[in-house]
Amino acid sequence: MKSILVVLFAVLAVLPCAKAQVSTGTAFSVAPQLLVTNHHVISGCRALSVITPEGRRAASVVSSEASIDLALLRVFGMRGAVANLRTPRSVALGETISVFGFPLTGTLSSSGNFTGGLVSSLQGLRNAAGEIQITAPVQPGNSGGPVMDASGLVVGVVQSKLDAVRAAALTGDMPQNVNFAVALDVLADFLEMNQVPFRSSPRGASLDTAQVARMAQQFTYRVECEGAPASPAPPQQASRGLPPCLGDPATSFWTNCVGTFTAPNGEKYAGEWRDDKYHGQGTYTIPSGQKYVGEFRDDKRDGQGTYTFPDGKKYVGEFRDDKYHGQGTFTTPDGPKYVGEFRDGQYHGRGTYTYPDGEKYVGEYKEDNKNGLVVRSINTVTK
Repeated sequence: MKSILVVLFAVLAVLPCAKAQVSTGTAFSVAPQLLVTNHHVISGCRALSVITPEGRRAASVVSSEASIDLALLRVFGMRGAVANLRTPRSVALGETISVFGFPLTGTLSSSGNFTGGLVSSLQGLRNAAGEIQITAPVQPGNSGGPVMDASGLVVGVVQSKLDAVRAAALTGDMPQNVNFAVALDVLADFLEMNQVPFRSSPRGASLDTAQVARMAQQFTYRVECEGAPASPAPPQQASRGLPPCLGDPATSFWTNCVGTFTAPNGEKYAGEWRDDKYHGQGTYTIPSGQKYVGEFRDDKRDGQGTYTFPDGKKYVGEFRDDKYHGQGTFTTPDGPKYVGEFRDGQYHGRGTYTYPDGEKYVGEYKEDNKNGLVVRSINTVTK
């Protein structure tokens, strides 16, 4: 039995292309401009691309953790649907699941492949924690794709499969559909560790499988990895290729360039410009210690960004017209934390507020106030 363990490998990782040193995997969107895939999909890549309906987009690695085989990618300017993770963070043995991805690139459909199956075990190989075993058929190129429940919520990340041919050679029996995925709780912890403002929902009514497939198509993408260099270097953020701005910013008209401007009061902007305005990716710092790193539009914070305060408070998420707006996470150094929806700088919509003692409110907010019935409350009856 011991020798059988060597047949499990990340065979779903990527599918090498012989002519061009390119391999492929799958990723899915978990927040605006942020996607999840497997660590082994992006490991050692010289350049990464995500294939969207609008074309090829450069991707950069935000975070990668080999021990749990997960990676977080950023694609600047990318819009579209995002996946919802399921809450609570558990799955049931025998539960119906579906998988979507881009296996066997060049052989199977370039529009993606959807398969179904069951959760066949709540542990991985040799009872490995943090993994689940699934029966949905997967192939090389599926790695990093979403595992979804019957209501279309993500419950795992496709990771690997048992090599049936090698297993048969060792045991005399051909294993069938022995596949593995990173578990939901591991995925959620990874996203929280990286302060990703991901969305989560309680399990809803079962949908027709065609509906689940359509949902998956909206937030799942093919990832291409250009061949690794002889000595792989740490992943670097992709350059957008804009030239440096020329001349004095006080007297020159800066557009479609990258430059730094320091105001008389000490406030400083370093980043992209368009039509003489902050526009694109940039960093804005204030002498008092406040700092914003993210997207700008017409001199305003607009898009995905991170805003930090001198006292340690931090917001990570979406902005619109210089305000928190969309999905975001607001944390404070003394413990309170809010993860959920914002509108015009206020908690507004579905969210989770965690108190320093661990108590949680999960429900609706309206203009910074709890609104409606509690979806889940731990150690409290607050509404």
